[in-house]
Amino acid sequence: MKKKIFEFFKNTTVRIVSILLLILFLLSIFLFFDAYVRQVKKGISFYYVYRGDKYYKNNKTQRAIDCYKKALSYYPEHYRARYNLANIYVVYEDYYSALSEYAKALQYKPDFMIARIDYALVLSSATFNHDRAIEEYQIAIDKKPKWVYIPFFINNRKTYKYNTGIAYYNMGLAYRAKSLLVGENKFSAREYLYSAIDSYKKALKSLKKYEIYYNLALAHQLLKNNEEAGLNYCKAIELAPLRYEAHYNLAILLRDMKLYRDSLEEFKKAGLILDVDGDSIKTRYIYDVLSDVTQKMVLAGDYNYLVEHIDENKHKGGYSANELTYVGGKLVVSDEFDRAVLKNFKTCSAKVHFENTSEE
Repeated sequence: MKKKIFEFFKNTTVRIVSILLLILFLLSIFLFFDAYVRQVKKGISFYYVYRGDKYYKNNKTQRAIDCYKKALSYYPEHYRARYNLANIYVVYEDYYSALSEYAKALQYKPDFMIARIDYALVLSSATFNHDRAIEEYQIAIDKKPKWVYIPFFINNRKTYKYNTGIAYYNMGLAYRAKSLLVGENKFSAREYLYSAIDSYKKALKSLKKYEIYYNLALAHQLLKNNEEAGLNYCKAIELAPLRYEAHYNLAILLRDMKLYRDSLEEFKKAGLILDVDGDSIKTRYIYDVLSDVTQKMVLAGDYNYLVEHIDENKHKGGYSANELTYVGGKLVVSDEFDRAVLKNFKTCSAKVHFENTSEE
């Protein structure tokens, strides 16, 4: 009898608790209906973003766009979907749609640093709104995220440092672009170039890259700061000896400084790099300029150097004709020549001259 009574109360208690829980659940749905709906929509949105990301990675951009738009119709605050959608619009050169999506992504996540940098980049390069771009780069730098460090997985301090370097570098490009737009106002142009130089120097605190040294050198060259320009071209060349731009611009700088011997060497390097790349038009132009420098050397009384230098190359380990051959109209080099290029192209013409002059 006691057992039956106990089971009755036990079953009754379970039923009562179950009914109460059900009532509470239904009540919570009634009270927080909007929140439940929002969470369901958010889940659906994340599913469409997941599909969109897969299409995006597989270069199925139109399907990715459709999925991202579907996701945003359920959950407009998904900032990463907006960011990816903006990136696709950039590829399609639909820059105003891209700017709209970047802006909305930043509205929902103001410290989304890479989105702000890309937003500023499109503002500057596509719409020529350099002033607004510079403001956005500065905001990206100033809005430091909360630091997260998980060994071997996440270290956003490193990411922030890298992105800061990118922001300062792009800021420098925007200032240089502004210097080109002021026309006859030479004072303003110089001010913008000095601002570009300051930005490049700040970028170098985070990143040591060829592009930064090259553009820093170019800004100095435009300002006629020859020694600073030369030293930074040399640093760019040491990082990427087989990029022709720094060799070519350094050659122009040396020619204008009447350092014809060193200029000749840099023109040769630029010409060889372009020849190997098969860029015949630029190569022809460089060799035309090279010929002009050679004539100036002769006029300056350096003809003996030219003869001695040719003889040196033939008999003292220089590049010989049998190290070069043409296949299908394109220059092909031997392994020996290739090793010589890698070793010698890092040697920057007139570096010692620039260092000594800057010390004075």
